[in-house]
Amino acid sequence: MLREIFYRQFADIRPHEWPRALSLSLFFFLIIATYWILKPVKRALIINHFQEDPLELLGITLTGAQAEQLGKVLNLVAVYVVVVLFVRLSRRLARHHLVQIFALSFGALFVVFSRTIHSGSDVMVWSFYIVGDMFNTAMVAIFWAFTGDIVHSEEAKRTFGLIGFGGVLGGFLGATLVSSGVMTLGRATLLAICVAPMVIISVLAHAIHRRAAERDHEPEDAPAASESRQSAATEGMRLVLGSRYLLAIAGLIAFYELVSNVIDFQLSAMVELTIPHSLQRDAFFGRIGQIVGVVSMLVQFFLTSFILRRFGVRVALSFLPLAILAATAGFLLMPLLVFAASMSVADNALNYSINQSAREALYIPTSKDAKYKAKAFIDMFIQRLAKVVSVALNLVFSVAFVSGVRWLSLVVIVMLIAWVGLVRYLGRGFRKAEERTAMEEAQAANRAR
Repeated sequence: MLREIFYRQFADIRPHEWPRALSLSLFFFLIIATYWILKPVKRALIINHFQEDPLELLGITLTGAQAEQLGKVLNLVAVYVVVVLFVRLSRRLARHHLVQIFALSFGALFVVFSRTIHSGSDVMVWSFYIVGDMFNTAMVAIFWAFTGDIVHSEEAKRTFGLIGFGGVLGGFLGATLVSSGVMTLGRATLLAICVAPMVIISVLAHAIHRRAAERDHEPEDAPAASESRQSAATEGMRLVLGSRYLLAIAGLIAFYELVSNVIDFQLSAMVELTIPHSLQRDAFFGRIGQIVGVVSMLVQFFLTSFILRRFGVRVALSFLPLAILAATAGFLLMPLLVFAASMSVADNALNYSINQSAREALYIPTSKDAKYKAKAFIDMFIQRLAKVVSVALNLVFSVAFVSGVRWLSLVVIVMLIAWVGLVRYLGRGFRKAEERTAMEEAQAANRAR
């Protein structure tokens, strides 16, 4: 039965595409598994730290969930540095070297934190939260830029379901490791375990790149993106502002991050209120990750490839906002931990499955510079800027209003309606971009004859 279902979902993958698709699936598996080890630990650590020792800022006392929001603001500064570094390196280095530098740098940081995480200092708590958050932003953006650069449009529709399945499986296993192992292994051991995936990713990236370069007859050490005299800090921004299509993608990312961060805050606030013990919070966040993993795998296995092939990107991108809308309405009516958890599950399960695959497909019919420079600006800077805006919303509502965490759901509903409208626009834009790319490839083939 499972064999038949698997065959139906992935039967369109060509024989020569399987090695690359499986390698990229493993690549994504390692990134998301690592992220779901880091995420529960960093969130529980900062909530515990500032619940015991609240942060005083401008005469306002901020406890765990509120202090966590400031970490997202600090990330905006860190992400600016990462975007500049990413663009500059992409001009000079081949795509696999770009992956290796970031993966091994994070691996080195994990070694440092595995030795210092029990110090309990403010510096350690803030820096670990920022690095943990930055890992997801940087490595996921690098992975999809790398993938979009070597996978063509039609191949993406056939293989992104399988590639994304690796990610959701990794999320489940990473969260399970935290949920079942944090009490016995401890946080330091979990961080030490995260070093191994970074080494494996470095080897994988080299192997995948070499095969793609041979297939496309590219120089093996060609830079990932073109050289430019423009500032590395603004080059991606110029590309985005010069294209309505890329600007719409930026808007899509912004709406997702606004909504997702509000949901994260609502969950953190409910956890802080209802779960008293420190490591129990790690385990609870880990269990949420397990549920996310199961739902993600089911969606990725049964729906993603089918929806992308049969109905296209627009329908696939509509699943996430509509699911969050239903869960948010439940929390607005009954602000309980179970509904806060259901919002988080809807957010993460669909984002790392069908939504991620569909959203990354939007970049396939764009230029190499768009895949690296514009994507870096959108996935790192726009994403973090949206988080900062959501931080302001979260803090204003939680400090100024009674039951403010609950009433944030009204703001979320308004944003979700706008999000659905943007999805419709992007669906039309993607079809046009695909048609234009196909025409250009056909013209190039005719000239080559």
